[in-house]
Amino acid sequence: MPHRLKSSRLWAVMSIGASLLVAATGCLAPHAKTHTPDLRGNQDSQRTPESSLAIDGIDQKPKRALVIRNGSCVSITMYTEETKVTIAPGVQFPAWTFDGTVPGPVLYLRQGDHVKLTLVNLDPRMAHSIDLHAAQIPPNQAFTDVPPGSSKTIKFDASTPGVFVYHCESAPMALHIAQGMYGAIIVTPRGGMPPNYVIVQSEFYKPLDINAVFKGTPTYVVFNGEANKYVDHPLIAKVNQPISVAFVNAGPNDFSAFHVVGAIMRDVQESGDPRNNSYGVQTCTVAPGDGALIHLLFTAPGEYSFVSHAMNQMEEGATGEFVVHQ
Repeated sequence: MPHRLKSSRLWAVMSIGASLLVAATGCLAPHAKTHTPDLRGNQDSQRTPESSLAIDGIDQKPKRALVIRNGSCVSITMYTEETKVTIAPGVQFPAWTFDGTVPGPVLYLRQGDHVKLTLVNLDPRMAHSIDLHAAQIPPNQAFTDVPPGSSKTIKFDASTPGVFVYHCESAPMALHIAQGMYGAIIVTPRGGMPPNYVIVQSEFYKPLDINAVFKGTPTYVVFNGEANKYVDHPLIAKVNQPISVAFVNAGPNDFSAFHVVGAIMRDVQESGDPRNNSYGVQTCTVAPGDGALIHLLFTAPGEYSFVSHAMNQMEEGATGEFVVHQ
């Protein structure tokens, strides 16, 4: 495998997270509401007809998430929008988004945080929702649809450290994820530090093609949604200086086989939980909807490609590069 991989279909981009603002707020107890979503969209009331989802030029201005921390109390406001995003030079995709980006913003939390998250649906055409894998609360109450123009507040405690995904759960859920509705949650353990880099793998399909999604025939498999970013603008590391990578596989369908060419991962924490350690890992397998915290140490300067070692995914864009300096 060549040490540097370049083509018009090589993808990657670093995600550095939502901005953090500090203000006074009260601590919050876990809370949720009611209704069980139909994940495949079998109820007419839960499914938006595909005929109404034609690409008609809607392109909402991205609205940034707001994160306010006061001690261990964290208040987050997020927005769902339809926004056109650039996924390769000269290529735009009519995305359904959290806060106007694909992936959505990285949510940085600390173990023990009391979280209040309000989802505001700015999409004028359809309901959206949010499923937070870091939240241990009843999904039939918390992860339900938010109609256009409405909002919903979810409260939970970030009790378990790890690297988690969040995604839209509105029906058909697979299509909402494929259209771009996902992101990463990092819950840092007590006394721990956030990762150096966050990488989210996902698949892009032909826009609004639910059959392609169900058949699992993506057009691209990407790292953080933008072509060539890590090939032309690689991630940086230094010799003998440990780095950590929080890796999330948003799917919606494919397993990832994350591999760094010319390196062996010192240790990998499955789901980002420090209790789940594997050492000397050559390829880290991450299921759709899961994550991992990867620790690396480069011992010589050079260029080190990182890929999904599932070769079809690499050829479809799941590749990037570390440049290691002395």
